[in-house]
Amino acid sequence: MSARTQRLLAMAVSLAAAASLAAAGGATAAEETPARGALLGTLKTDDMAAAAATQPRGKRLETTTTCDTIAPASRAALGGAVKACVETKPLADFETLPAAAQAIAANDACDITQPGYYTATRHGICMTGMEVTYTLVEDDGDVIGTGLMNVATSMTLSASSTTWNETTTVTVADTSGQVTGLNISYDVACDGGCSMSDAHPWDGTKTLTEGSSATGTVTYSTPVATGGLTTVKSKHHMYVVATGAIPTQPNVNWDNPWPIRCDNQVSANPGCIVPDIRANFEFSLAEFGGAAATYGWAQNALRANAPLSRDPNEATATTRREYTCGSKSSDPFEYMDHLVPDDSCDEFPFARSYEGGTDGAFCADIVPLFENGQWMIYEARADKPVTGYEPCVRGHVTNADNGNAGLALGRYVQRDRVLDTEKYNVYTTY
Repeated sequence: MSARTQRLLAMAVSLAAAASLAAAGGATAAEETPARGALLGTLKTDDMAAAAATQPRGKRLETTTTCDTIAPASRAALGGAVKACVETKPLADFETLPAAAQAIAANDACDITQPGYYTATRHGICMTGMEVTYTLVEDDGDVIGTGLMNVATSMTLSASSTTWNETTTVTVADTSGQVTGLNISYDVACDGGCSMSDAHPWDGTKTLTEGSSATGTVTYSTPVATGGLTTVKSKHHMYVVATGAIPTQPNVNWDNPWPIRCDNQVSANPGCIVPDIRANFEFSLAEFGGAAATYGWAQNALRANAPLSRDPNEATATTRREYTCGSKSSDPFEYMDHLVPDDSCDEFPFARSYEGGTDGAFCADIVPLFENGQWMIYEARADKPVTGYEPCVRGHVTNADNGNAGLALGRYVQRDRVLDTEKYNVYTTY
């Protein structure tokens, strides 16, 4: 017989005895039932929205300028230009972002309101709004032609594969003077054991005139041995010359500033994520009920939304759970099925985190109840008032909500490939 079955049988006997006393004129059942404590407050939508605000995820592109001497054989075709200069800089206004660059932004990592940035999520990287200006210069320093380009790239990673794609689009937005078109070729490279079946998003050189674009995709692959991990960065090289000139070397070069981590330490399959973007574990009230309410209240009221750090060791998690909710706690958890049907103890911080495992005597005991269309948080026990300084929470939560939240935690770990000791955020949403 399980401990819970024994407890329910004991409760049934106790209630029957209380009913017998009431019939005999003794204490009533209500008098034998422990009352909940004071109302601590309600879950605030604004607090949760503020907590769920994403961390900064953009890295601004740098401004660079390079100049190359034009080969004598090409000068006549370019109106006597002796030098070609290329400037790269962040686009200042997203409203001028070319349609081709906006189309690439189907990736969730893209934010076209941040042109000129490399933006990222845990599962993707995007760059929109790199403005590249090609300028032809005469011997006396006069500018005799310009070509304006916009570059955008987008990659989506996989949590269950070490192969992913990156799509690149180059658009010629404007030409003037001796620049009537631009010849553009492109290649990428990567490190960390990464390889590509073809390093070029398109074959050879594309000749683009004003308003035209070139788009292509490169496939990366990074095998990882069981138990291993590697960090990858991609590098981009673009060769740009005016039509009629001969490209001699890449004159637009940049590195992806977001490292990519591929590992074979989480789940049955290896996969890749952006480790600089902390994983967000969101527990919705609609799906996880009192469990989500417990986590949301604890994060807002006690922990200032501090992250947790994952411990994958099931044995230590079991021990932590015992200290907070089980037999190792110096203050036994008092089940309250009269308030929460099929009551269970749900601990936060999680037992599967290094922050978990505090003796339950030091935790705030709370009862989250859905009343009048909102989640109300009560003290569980009048004899154990909540101070707001507790390091942990024991929530009175239905077994179903508790179990479903635990299963979701395991899924989130695999989805975001959270490694041992790695930090992650916990948010409650509606």
